[in-house]
Amino acid sequence: MLATQFHDFEIGQRRINQFYPLLGNSIFSSDGAFWQHSRALFRPQFIRENINDLEETEKGSRTLIEALGPVDSKGWTSVRQLQPLLFNFTLDTASSFLFGESINSQSLMMRESSESDSPVSQDQAKQKQFMADFELANVYMFKRIRFQSLYWINDSLDLRRAIRRMRQYIEQFVQKAIASAASTTLKQENKKYNLLSALAEQTQDHEELRNQLLAILVAGRDTTAGLLGWSFARLAIHPDIFHKLRTHILSDFPPSSSSSTITFEKVKACRYLQHFLHEVLRLHPNVPFNNRQAAVDTTLPTGGGPDGTAPIVVAKGTTIAFSVYLMHRRPDLWGEDVLEFRPERWEEERRGSKWQFLPFSGGPRVCLGQQFALVEASYVIIRILQTFDAIVPGDVMEMSRLRKGLGLTLWPRDGVPVKFHRAD
Repeated sequence: MLATQFHDFEIGQRRINQFYPLLGNSIFSSDGAFWQHSRALFRPQFIRENINDLEETEKGSRTLIEALGPVDSKGWTSVRQLQPLLFNFTLDTASSFLFGESINSQSLMMRESSESDSPVSQDQAKQKQFMADFELANVYMFKRIRFQSLYWINDSLDLRRAIRRMRQYIEQFVQKAIASAASTTLKQENKKYNLLSALAEQTQDHEELRNQLLAILVAGRDTTAGLLGWSFARLAIHPDIFHKLRTHILSDFPPSSSSSTITFEKVKACRYLQHFLHEVLRLHPNVPFNNRQAAVDTTLPTGGGPDGTAPIVVAKGTTIAFSVYLMHRRPDLWGEDVLEFRPERWEEERRGSKWQFLPFSGGPRVCLGQQFALVEASYVIIRILQTFDAIVPGDVMEMSRLRKGLGLTLWPRDGVPVKFHRAD
């Protein structure tokens, strides 16, 4: 469905309709020629040179560490609910990558928690409203998916108003980018890369640019925030892995490392960190369930016959569901210790098909931003483990349950309540 028979299957009209109020025609809500156009539009934007610009990730990491709060006389922070801070971090870095300007959600949240009496600027008010609208739209999109063919029940005047405000907020960046694309002077002034400016070189269709940006923003925030949430939850309940990972990180990236020394190449070369992230994604894939709809009468290689090993007919319009979550937990693929969190398994020679590990899907629709997500998550982990030498759960028994919340992506249902100990 994902590769060799890709053209026999599509995401289908129902999925397109579910996302349409928010995303319109975009890379995540289209099939056929428009999807191919969208894919060609985005593919050049995720080259290594663009991913390797980690200046905004450094800024976001510093603000995230600041948001963890002060430490007490023994060097411990208070117990903080980490997951909202991670959502803020990825929203800020994603918006900066997309628009060239951060939404600054982390700073706004810190300002509110400090009960500052200073007046809110007009820009800050718009940013805060965008954050609230973004959350509301995400909730509705998930409900529309859950209700399947009854998706249309999940609609409201509040949702439509929120989406209208979101589009108005993004439109200001679209107008700037289109003006810059048409002006040599503005191009020279705006030398820093952002995805919107690059897209505006290819199309000046305001509606398409808004839709495509919202699609990437939804994916860019939720997937990396979920990956980071599960990563820190695992580090909190596996102190031995925390200390082993920290040792590897400090060996490759001493605490004095500047942002310029934490590069794409060096991050990917930190093998135990990559093994750790792969193990997180194996047990906690961002998109645990998915489906495709048959675009034509076709077959699948197995599932038919008395024992299920013969080919099976799939009629046009049939929806086929599949679960990466369950595949990543199959003992016949991963061994009898399949449920054990063990990054070391990635040091062993892997047998079988590469298709047994699909955290970012596969085939022509494989996630274009997977390296961006992995490098960004790696960067945050590096900076936090440089700063802190211990992490403990707020409640060991509760966190050890690792309850799962399912929205547009898989995330820790109970959040990640933890505290950190600052390194000497």
